[in-house]
Amino acid sequence: MSYADILLAILPVYLLVGVGFALRFLKVVTPEMEKGMLKLVIHCLYPCLILDKVLGNDLVRQMDVLAWGIGLGFGLVIAGMAVAYVTGRAMGLQPGTGRRTFCVAVGTQNYGYIAIPLLGALFVVGGDERVYGVLFIHSLGVEIAIWVFGVMIMTGSALGNPKLLINGPTVSVVLGVLLSWTGAWQFFEASGGGVAGASLRQAMSWMGACAFPMGLILIGATMCGLVGKEKMSPKIAAGSLLVRIAIMPIVFLAAAKWLPLIQELKQVLLVQASMPAAVSPIIVARHYGGSPGVAVQAVIATSIVALVTMPLWISWGIRFIFP
Repeated sequence: MSYADILLAILPVYLLVGVGFALRFLKVVTPEMEKGMLKLVIHCLYPCLILDKVLGNDLVRQMDVLAWGIGLGFGLVIAGMAVAYVTGRAMGLQPGTGRRTFCVAVGTQNYGYIAIPLLGALFVVGGDERVYGVLFIHSLGVEIAIWVFGVMIMTGSALGNPKLLINGPTVSVVLGVLLSWTGAWQFFEASGGGVAGASLRQAMSWMGACAFPMGLILIGATMCGLVGKEKMSPKIAAGSLLVRIAIMPIVFLAAAKWLPLIQELKQVLLVQASMPAAVSPIIVARHYGGSPGVAVQAVIATSIVALVTMPLWISWGIRFIFP
C-alpha cells in the first residue's frame, strides 16, 4: 500500500475535523451545543457502534484476544506515559508546571475517533468488520490506563478514579463481550429475536454509524475553542512530537511484529502507532488540577504533524509487520 493510498484514507478524517473547526469558528456549533453533542456521542452513539461491531464477533470470544487486547491497550499507554515522564523531566518540566499533564497527555494516543475510520479504510475488506471488535477490546485497556493510572498521576492519589470506568463505551464493550460469550447476541438478529431483534440491531447500526463522523466534528470544534487560549511552547511541542510521533510508534510496531498476536490485533496496533495525542487527557487535566494548556499544545502539535507522519508510519509498518 503506497503513501498516496494511505493519505487518501486519512484526508477524509482530517476534513471532518476541519468541518468541526469551521462550524465552531462560524458559531454554528456553540459551546453549549458542543457539550450536548459530546454527551450524545459518549452515552448513545459510540456505545451503539461498539455493540454493533462486538455482538456476535467470534474474535472477542477468544480468551487470548481479550487478554492481549486489553493488556496491550493498558500496557502500551503506561509505557507511553513512562517515556513521556522521562522526557518531561529531561526537558526541565517540574510538578506544578505541567510535567504530570505532559506525561498523561503525550503518553496517550488517539485510540478512538480517528483510528476507527482509518482502520476501516485500510483493513475492512469484503465486509469483514471483525477488526473493529478487536479495536474496542484494545480501547478498554486504554480507558483503564487513563482513568485509573492517568488520574493517579495527575492527582498523586494511589487509586485514581475507577468510578469513571462506568461510562457508555466501557460498559458497552463489557456487555458486548458477555452477550457474545453467552450466545445472547442472537436475540439481536432476525434468527433469534425475530422482527424486534432485527429492527433493534438495524437501529443500533444506524446510530453507531453516526458516532465517528460526529466525534471527528467534535474534535475539530474542541480544537477551535482551544486555539489562541494557550501560547504554543516550542519545548512542549518538540517533546510531544519526540514521544508521540517518533518514539512510541517504534514501540507499538515492535509489539505488533514480535508478539504472538492475531492479524487483526496487529492491524489495530499498526494504526494506533501512527496516532497523534488523545483529546481525553485535556478533560483529565481540567478536572484533576493539571495543566490543560500543556495537553492542548500536545494535541495540536501532534495532530498537525501526524497528517504527514501517519502515512509514513503506516506504509512502512505494513512492510515491517506483514512482509
